[in-house]
Amino acid sequence: MRNFSHREACAALISLALAWPAAAQLSSAGAKTLTFDGDAAGSPPAGFEFARTGQGAEGKWIVRADPDKSNNRVLIQESADPTDYRFPLAVVKDGTYKDVTLSVRARPIFGKVDQGFGMVWRYKDADNYYITRCNADEDNCTIYHTVAGRRRSFQNKPITVAKNTWHTLKLEAVGDHFVVWFDGTKVLDAKDETFKDAGKVGLWTKADSVIQFDDFTIEGH
Repeated sequence: MRNFSHREACAALISLALAWPAAAQLSSAGAKTLTFDGDAAGSPPAGFEFARTGQGAEGKWIVRADPDKSNNRVLIQESADPTDYRFPLAVVKDGTYKDVTLSVRARPIFGKVDQGFGMVWRYKDADNYYITRCNADEDNCTIYHTVAGRRRSFQNKPITVAKNTWHTLKLEAVGDHFVVWFDGTKVLDAKDETFKDAGKVGLWTKADSVIQFDDFTIEGH
């Protein structure tokens, strides 16, 4: 067995130390946060495609200046079409994920029929995907699968969802196991095997819900 000199040992330690930050950066490179700050105000956000489940008008997803915070921009679903079975979607074009952690900040602004906001994952098309959503009219959070355009909930929990208030919704999906947090509190823990393959991720609203979104974070594979 070769004996290393003191100089060789020091060189090896320095090389290891130099390599460590690169490895750490690679391990976190899968996470990205969409802040909308680089998007043009008054226009749809770059990197998204738009769809609608159900009936009624298409959604109107527009980047606006944040009225409460200078130099910040938010994404707003502005269409207030009151069609009840209407779910506008803003789907991230790039990337498909099977196991994924998603989080978003959202604020319900208006809605006479509903004030619901959520995130979708394993999205195949506008009629087939998973969704978790919270509703400020109903004061609950729910997890669904949407199959052939029809929603079916498989877990629901009553929880206060204040209007005109920023909330944080977080989802962790691993295999058939899905965990949801609302404002830091674990609210849903469910299993379902409807969609097993990777799919796109995105944002969701219901009926006439006018919702602001910010800081949409995606981490997974």
